[in-house]
Amino acid sequence: MKLDRLLYIITYLLNHKKVKAQELAENLEVSIRTIYRDIDAISLSGIPIVTYQGMDGGIGIMEGFKLDKNLLTGEEICKIVNALKGFQSISEDGKVKQLIEKLSGITVNTELMPTGNEIMIDLSSWSKNDQLGKEIQRMKEAIQQHKLIHFLYYTNEKLTERQVEPYQLVFKQSNWYLYAYCLIRNDFRLFKLRRMNKLSIQNIYFEPRNCSAEEMQWEETYDRDANLEIVVVFDPCMKYAIDDIFGVKNYEYLEDGRLRVLFHMPAGPWLYGFLLGFGDKAEIMEPLELREKLSTMADQISKVYRKEKAE
Repeated sequence: MKLDRLLYIITYLLNHKKVKAQELAENLEVSIRTIYRDIDAISLSGIPIVTYQGMDGGIGIMEGFKLDKNLLTGEEICKIVNALKGFQSISEDGKVKQLIEKLSGITVNTELMPTGNEIMIDLSSWSKNDQLGKEIQRMKEAIQQHKLIHFLYYTNEKLTERQVEPYQLVFKQSNWYLYAYCLIRNDFRLFKLRRMNKLSIQNIYFEPRNCSAEEMQWEETYDRDANLEIVVVFDPCMKYAIDDIFGVKNYEYLEDGRLRVLFHMPAGPWLYGFLLGFGDKAEIMEPLELREKLSTMADQISKVYRKEKAE
């Protein structure tokens, strides 16, 4: 904690001409005596501290002094604060909030503060009833305490029971995943949090394995089932949706004005529902098996509504 305080005080003084010991003590929630001891330690390290006397006095760093560039600048601190705010949007961790307040205090009233406000990160759901944030907090605690997690997992029309060693929470392409070692598959897996149900943290501890989510092969770990190469032709009126879902320039125009999109995705209920959601504004061209599958499903849906009309 002392090292954290020293870094905070040094960075704060670099961004403020002078500051009162009382202000530092309140920001760091320590006594004024502790602040003066920290100032003495900073002075002994070779940083020239200046004390200003009088009513408008305070503590500062000698004008013109420059530290090594590796020390955090105000702009860098703003970027860290933005990242922390993104995590806070799905976390109720009080320590994160406290850290944001401390770091934000460093850049208050400096010319560097505006440069950190161009981007706001909010990872929470639009729904106020979404429990994902609480689930993430529970998983985080299980990871820290090395406890096994048990849950039901839905994938490709299958419901499986899983018990895993949790290692890391991963946010990728608008979704949260848990990187864990599956004790059923005896291998590392990425589990999509939205597909989990009846999650429980068990009072069973495990010895952590030597691993890192950064080293995994994403395309292999995410889904071991073979992805289909899917070609869909969309009506021109769906361009706004295509831009939003697949990205600008990730399609080509056909001579008749329709848009041809090629993408890869495993077959399953989510894919069928996704494609059927476009109604008659999309036509699956490849693979033929998928085209026939959706044609059959469309006929079944039509029968349901014709039946209701006949009644």
